[in-house]
Amino acid sequence: MEQFEKNGRAAAAGGGTGAADSSGLKRQKQTERKACAAALCGNAIFGFSFLASKIAMDAAEPLVLLAARFLFSLVFMTALVAVGAVKLRLKGKRPARLLPLGILQPVIYFLCESYGIKFTNSSFAGTMIALIPLATLFLGIFLLGEKCGLRQVGWAVCSFIGVAVISLSGSEAGVVSAKGILLLIGAVFASSLFMVCSRKLSEEFTAFERTYVMFLVGGAFFTVAAAAQLRFDGAAIAAEIVRCGRADFLLAVIYLSLISSVAAFMLINYSAGKIEARRSASFASISTVVSIAAGVLVSGEPFGLAQLLGSALILLGVYRLNAGDERAEEVESPSHQSLA
Repeated sequence: MEQFEKNGRAAAAGGGTGAADSSGLKRQKQTERKACAAALCGNAIFGFSFLASKIAMDAAEPLVLLAARFLFSLVFMTALVAVGAVKLRLKGKRPARLLPLGILQPVIYFLCESYGIKFTNSSFAGTMIALIPLATLFLGIFLLGEKCGLRQVGWAVCSFIGVAVISLSGSEAGVVSAKGILLLIGAVFASSLFMVCSRKLSEEFTAFERTYVMFLVGGAFFTVAAAAQLRFDGAAIAAEIVRCGRADFLLAVIYLSLISSVAAFMLINYSAGKIEARRSASFASISTVVSIAAGVLVSGEPFGLAQLLGSALILLGVYRLNAGDERAEEVESPSHQSLA
């Protein structure tokens, strides 16, 4: 009888543990799905930024546009802190750890991407930039100790092939110089290291804090760089500011600052803190699909077989990489093992 009671208590305790494990797994899956949705939305926003950038660069030089974009973003986020809408708690933390994050993204990435395109062409550049999810996958393994199987690598390659099909179908003439290739490699590693660093720093800093310091660094750097490009000439700077007063430029900068910078990078940083770096970065290819859709719907750009095939490969790769990770976690979870 006593042994029977002990067995009953053990079974009850085991059942309680199983229920707790099941509840914890459910919460974890909900968090991961929110993070995936955040990465999807953030990269979808980036997809529309190409049109906005095209409009804005008709009125201003790239460095002036970047300065306006990140300064406006910084002012908006500072206003949110000032009115108490968001808390910025850096006291007692080590904010200097965030500086490399801001240097990687937006400073190094945007410089390398912009000048990499200049010294190659947009088709080649698009294919190179599509290597970011793959580079993030391997950096996550080596720097964060994340686990990854051959299937995940295969689905990441699937998305890359999709982007390559789209980019190379619109192949442009032009010299692809070694300088341009090196700059684009710099952009790939800057973005990949940014994802890895953001995930690591999420242990100490919120998504808002990481994004705020990124824009502080970016706004300061690009403002000085734009002024230097104008040789710190007051008259030239004043003339550039007047040119930036155009309504189309201002509307484009509002989108690029508030939506494509503040909202999108907040979503990306949130995602990076909740799921593996490779999963968060895998959604980067979605921006290619969205930019194609925006070009077709807004600018009347052509949509052919290459765009259809490439978009399908991108979506398949992103879906399978993330869905496959979820199923693997379910199989490996303690609650599922106890039911086996």
